[in-house]
Amino acid sequence: MRYLMIFALLVPGMAISEVYKCSDGVYQADPCGDATEALDLSHVGSTVENSHKVDKKNIQSYINNQQVERDISSLERQRKKALDQRDRRLSELKNSRRWAMNNLAGATWQQSLAQEMSAVSQQAETLVSTIDRQIAQLRTEFR
Repeated sequence: MRYLMIFALLVPGMAISEVYKCSDGVYQADPCGDATEALDLSHVGSTVENSHKVDKKNIQSYINNQQVERDISSLERQRKKALDQRDRRLSELKNSRRWAMNNLAGATWQQSLAQEMSAVSQQAETLVSTIDRQIAQLRTEFR
């Protein structure tokens, strides 16, 4: 008996009440007339919980978008760095062509410089195209 009383005190009873809409902006617990019906308030509590889930989803989406933007910025910096390195190396090779003599050895050296310039350009273009594909993939996946 004692346990039953403690249980009854610890577990509150659920209050079930009905709400009636009488006129615009007037609600009461008792019916207003014969034609009034009780309002269905069963969905009221669930709306608040769903809004928290939506907020978490929006927050996660925002975080993901920020990460994608940082990744794209990083890739764009890598692209610029690769192009700058290519330009610097090509400039060095062009400047070294001035030192070639006007003979067979100089012609051979100029030819090797031209081949090296071509290789530097191809290497940079390969790197830049890879970076461009990564940027395009990030933009299509997360936008």
